[in-house]
Amino acid sequence: MTDHAVRPDTGSDDLGPLHHPPARFSVTKLFDDLPCTHRSWAHYGKCAFLHGYERSFEIEFGCGELEPKTGFVVDFGDLKEVRALLQEQFDHTTLIAVDDPHRELFEELRRAGVIDLRIMDHTGMEGAAEWVHERVDRLVRERTSGRVRVLRVVARESRKNAVVFRGPM
Repeated sequence: MTDHAVRPDTGSDDLGPLHHPPARFSVTKLFDDLPCTHRSWAHYGKCAFLHGYERSFEIEFGCGELEPKTGFVVDFGDLKEVRALLQEQFDHTTLIAVDDPHRELFEELRRAGVIDLRIMDHTGMEGAAEWVHERVDRLVRERTSGRVRVLRVVARESRKNAVVFRGPM
């Protein structure tokens, strides 16, 4: 008999893509008031300059079965760790890409106490949505013994612009 251990970093098992039971229930929670600055150094326009937004993340949580005692998908009161995680990454921080050619300058500004620096693979809203999905999904799965997962993240930089990231189906 083969051990079909899940490889969490790939979202698959030995048989191929990891299949989750269908999410019969879902709820969304908005996390906002997360002002930060970033730059997309490889962009040929103004986005190559430092600029900021008040980011917000609408996270959809899903499960196949409700929590037996409360009848909830997830108790919103139990999401304080999610809020803290988002604040740590995005509240009054400066985001730069890991391959930013001026990374050393930004790290010098951090050492001088001028900025609260975070280094990400991708600093735009697409990268932020994926980052949020990955970390919040891991956190909520741990706290619910795998009963709840993150279905999607809607990341907004303004009321006009949003990106949606969906996890593996």
